[in-house]
Amino acid sequence: MNFIRYFSILRHKPVDWNQHADFFNSTRGRFVCNERREMARRHVKFDMNELCRAAGAAVGGRCVDVEKFPDGMYSKAFLLIMDNDEQVVAKVPNPNAGRSHFTTASEVATMDFVRNVLGTPVPKILAWDSSGRTAVGAEYIIMEKAKGVQLSTVWPSMKFEQMVKVMKAVTRYQKAWASASFGCIGSLYYAQDVKLDGRKALVYVDETGKQIQDDRFAIGPIVSREWNDHDSKFELRQRANIESYRRAVIERDIKATTTLLPLPKLLTMLCGPSLYQSTAEEKHRACEAALQALPYILPQEPWASRSHLWHDDLHDENVFVDADDPTKVVSIIDWQSSFISPLFDHIITPAFLEYDGPPTKGLERPAPPRLDGMSADEEAAAIKLFDQQLLMSGYKFFLLRTAEVAFEAQMFEESEPATALSACRDIFAPAGEGGCLAALADSDRLPVQFFSEEEGKGIEGDAEKIMASLHVMDVIKKALGDLFPEKGVVRPDQYDEAKAALQNVKAQILEDFSMSEEDRRAWEGAWPFDD
Repeated sequence: MNFIRYFSILRHKPVDWNQHADFFNSTRGRFVCNERREMARRHVKFDMNELCRAAGAAVGGRCVDVEKFPDGMYSKAFLLIMDNDEQVVAKVPNPNAGRSHFTTASEVATMDFVRNVLGTPVPKILAWDSSGRTAVGAEYIIMEKAKGVQLSTVWPSMKFEQMVKVMKAVTRYQKAWASASFGCIGSLYYAQDVKLDGRKALVYVDETGKQIQDDRFAIGPIVSREWNDHDSKFELRQRANIESYRRAVIERDIKATTTLLPLPKLLTMLCGPSLYQSTAEEKHRACEAALQALPYILPQEPWASRSHLWHDDLHDENVFVDADDPTKVVSIIDWQSSFISPLFDHIITPAFLEYDGPPTKGLERPAPPRLDGMSADEEAAAIKLFDQQLLMSGYKFFLLRTAEVAFEAQMFEESEPATALSACRDIFAPAGEGGCLAALADSDRLPVQFFSEEEGKGIEGDAEKIMASLHVMDVIKKALGDLFPEKGVVRPDQYDEAKAALQNVKAQILEDFSMSEEDRRAWEGAWPFDD
C-alpha cells in the first residue's frame, strides 16, 4: 500500500486527484515534429475526482488510490483502487480516438455482446457515459480489471507445448466470433444509442444456422480506425454489402485528396526530388482505378458475403492468461473501434503469432532446419524460427478444423487479390496511391488493357522510386539506432539528442540529394521530421 493511499484511508480525507497533470497529458514520449498538435490530440481535460466517485458508486466503495497505465495512442487508462481493496479500470478516450459518443458507445455494446452472447472473456462494464455531459466532464468507461497477466510477460519463457495451448484457446474464441454472421456492415451499438432511419432490431445467424433477433442492439455507423486517421471527419453509415462499403472507403479518399491538404508526410519512407513524391492528382487517379477494379478483385465465394464481429489486434498485451497456468486465456481487452464486416476485411492471424522470417504458405509444414556447421547461436536462432513457423502452421490447421470460414479468409489473405484489395483500402495514406496502382498493375484478375502500356511503365517507375524511398529511410533508421523516432516518438530523455541527430541527417540529405537550389527548397519542405 503506497503512502498516499494509506494516508487517505487513515484520515478519511479525499485526495485531490486533479492536481496530477500527467493524468490528463500524454506521457508516452515526445514527438519530434508537430509536438504541440500531437500532444493536443492526446490531451483530455476531465475531473478525476468525479471519475473516482463514479467508479466508487459502481462498486460500492471509495477510491483511495489511482495509478495511470502507460499511455496508449488513443485512450488513457487508470487503475482505481477502493478502500475495500477492490480494483477497477477507468478508460477515457483521447480526442484522436474517433467520433465523440459513437466510439465509446460502440465499445461498450461490443464488449457486452462478445462477453454475454459470444462467450468471450472480456472485462465486465460497470459504468459508462458517452455524452461527456456528466460531472466527470468527458466520456468514460469503468470496467472490471482484466484477470490474469498479460501474455507478453510469459510468452518469451513458454515452452512450445504451452504456446500451442494458448494458440488453440484463442482460436476457439475466434470460432465463436466466426459463428455469428450479420447481414450488413457497421459497428455495434445499444439500440437506444443510435438514431437510424427505419431502424430494426439486430438480426444475426448463430452457429446452428438459426436467425436470432436481439432488440437490445443495432448496427450503426462504422468506428473503424481508418475513418479517424489523418484528422478526417468523414462518416460512414452502415452498409448492406461489401462492394458498397469498399466504394464508400474509396470515395472517402477522393474527398480527402481535395479537402485534407497538404498531404500527410510519411515517417517510414523518405520522399522528395529524385525519390517518390505523392500528389493529390495521382491519388485521385488511383482512386478512380480502384473503383473500376473493385468488381474484379472482390472475392465472390459464399463465406465472403457474410459479416462478422472480430478483434483485429490480438497482440500479446491485449491477451491475458492465468498467472498460475499461463496456457489458459482469461481475458481479451481493447475492443475500441471493432466493427462488423466480411472476414477478409479483418486481420485473422493473432499478432502474437507473427515472427520475423520466411512465411509459411497455405497448409505447408516448415522443413526442419539443417544444423550442420552452425555455431551455437546460429543453431538456437534456427530452432527458434522453426518453432515459430511450426506454431503458425499449426494455427492454420487448427483454424481449418474449428472455424473454416475464418480459415478461408486467412487463405485469401495470402492471395494476390487480397494484396490489391488491401492497397485500395487507404489510398490517402502517404504513398498509398503508388502501392494501389502497383498492386492493380500486377493483378491477373483485371482486364488485359486495364492500364495502357505507357501507364504501366509509369506505375513501374513509381514503384521503383517507392522502394528507393523506403531504402533511404531504412538507412537513416539504422544510422540513428534507438534515436530514430518510431511513429514520430522518442523517449523524453532522448528528445534533444534525437532532434540534433535528425538535423544532422537532414543536412546530409540536402547535400547529397539536391542538384539545384529548387531541389534544396523542395527537400526542405519534404523533410518529415520538421514542424
